Amino acid sequence: RDTESFAPGLKFQYSILRNLRVELAGDLWSKKDLTKSVDVFFNIHLLLHPSEVFKVYPLLGIGYINTKTDSSEYTIDGVHVFNPEKSRDNVMGNAGLGIQINASKHVAFSVEGKYQFKDDSQFCSSLGLIYIF
Repeated sequence: RDTESFAPGLKFQYSILRNLRVELAGDLWSKKDLTKSVDVFFNIHLLLHPSEVFKVYPLLGIGYINTKTDSSEYTIDGVHVFNPEKSRDNVMGNAGLGIQINASKHVAFSVEGKYQFKDDSQFCSSLGLIYIF
């Protein structure tokens, strides 16, 4: 998986206190170079309220990722090569910063940037549309 991929996802957030929110998030990373991934995170947000419309939050979390590479066959210089399907599981952590802008009582937008700590660590960013119940 790399940062040039697109990953639709879902997030479920619950405010425990005015300044503390927990989140369960999952992403399905698109296929790139025969590889696709699924990740699930549990994050904690410390909400800072500069205004009623605007929230800033540092985030910290732990997650699980499964990366699967499809099998492939090809021929190089007359030699037939077969690569079997591979699957790899990892536990990882992340830390980052997010911004939430409330457009109305039930709609908000978010932007997040986070660094994922794992064997091939990387920076990820996300844009979100939020429906508030």
